[in-house]
Amino acid sequence: MPTGSGNSVTKPKVMLLANLQKPQVKEALKDLKPWLAARAEVVAEVDSHAMSPQIAASSPPADLAIVLGGDGTLLAQARAMAAHPVPLLGINFGKLGFLAEFSLEEFKEHWPAVAAGSARTTRRVLLDVQVFHARRAGESGRGDAAARPASSRADTSCAFQCLAVNDAVITAGPPFRMIDLELIIDPDDQPHFTTLFTADGVIISTPSGSTAYNLAAGGPIVSPQVDAVCVTPLCPHSLSFRPIVTRADADTRVRLLRGNEGTTLVIDGQHSTRLHDGSEIRVRRSDRYFTLVHNPSLCYWKLLAKKLHWAARPRRG
Repeated sequence: MPTGSGNSVTKPKVMLLANLQKPQVKEALKDLKPWLAARAEVVAEVDSHAMSPQIAASSPPADLAIVLGGDGTLLAQARAMAAHPVPLLGINFGKLGFLAEFSLEEFKEHWPAVAAGSARTTRRVLLDVQVFHARRAGESGRGDAAARPASSRADTSCAFQCLAVNDAVITAGPPFRMIDLELIIDPDDQPHFTTLFTADGVIISTPSGSTAYNLAAGGPIVSPQVDAVCVTPLCPHSLSFRPIVTRADADTRVRLLRGNEGTTLVIDGQHSTRLHDGSEIRVRRSDRYFTLVHNPSLCYWKLLAKKLHWAARPRRG
């Protein structure tokens, strides 16, 4: 990150994105800001709850964005800054800290490696999620929806669009009856083949999100370096419908055949939109991405073991 020769070194330019709703973050900033000012050029300080794509676009160029909060804070900043990718480093003030890998002490300890650009980074997949609602009864061109391929059953106007860092989840919602869904992957290649299933919903996750809701629902853990997407049903009414992993650039579509009044699409647990019968959700890898700076004292598998107790041995006695 820094440049220069001899005794002249340019300090890295950093942004501070802080979740000021957390009292411990506000307290930590009292010490961190003067400490960081001696080692970097702080070009912007933004309350994470105020950050938006518009603010990101107008922010000064930076080498690094330091996110103070938890994993949820980092998810929100990754979406907001996707059009202006700056490497994100998370200092954890939340519960798990799976994406926000650093404690405040570890951040200070590893600052020389971070500032030099030698800390390991990964480029993470983002999903572009769109919702198309079915034409209402009486509209021209509706025809027999069940007789048309999934790619043509919804209206052509996009009613909702959002980036997903972790996952896009269709959840049954109140009154919590199971819902009927139709899944089709790459409809242009297989226009007449669809998978119909009844479940409490479905999760479409990135490798980053594979250790979140996807994992809790029985889906696979996927390394962040793998260019893939997981499709994991929620409590399917079938013994044979197992989670699948497909390539990230696949055109994945889910159509709601019969839902509840409260059936909803939820993005990263933070944004949502209501669905109705006939709504079609289309998910593809975005051409945007985010870069995550890793704690030099942790590798991915060590992080799994530390945070999620992956491969932990049973206790004896």
